[in-house]
Amino acid sequence: MDGVLNFNKGDLILIYRTKDRDPAWYRSVVTSVCVIEEVRNMNEFLNEDEYLKYCEPYSIFSINELRDFYKRRKYPYIIKMTYNIAFKKRVTNGQLISDFGMSQDQYWGVFDITQSQFKNIIKAGEVDESIIID
Repeated sequence: MDGVLNFNKGDLILIYRTKDRDPAWYRSVVTSVCVIEEVRNMNEFLNEDEYLKYCEPYSIFSINELRDFYKRRKYPYIIKMTYNIAFKKRVTNGQLISDFGMSQDQYWGVFDITQSQFKNIIKAGEVDESIIID
């Protein structure tokens, strides 16, 4: 996930939800568009309390999960982002590969896509393009 270090404030990202048990072709999907606000590494915090004070108010994780992440240094990157819009129609892994030129063999964590791919994916997701500012 080192690709998150290349995120900059204002970058648009697509949220991709994976499924472990079922074939990704149909079950792993792009669900939404977000905007990067800030990326930090947990090692930037002086202690656990400072880390929790920063993360807890906006986190999707429980306080116990955050504590565990800090102690084990699991998921060292903290990504602050604004959730902008959910897709009306989710775009599947299969569509990403067959319709938008993604490689089936790539790591599906963090990777760059072209502006054209982005526009076509949000169009397939039935997102009103007028909310996206180029």
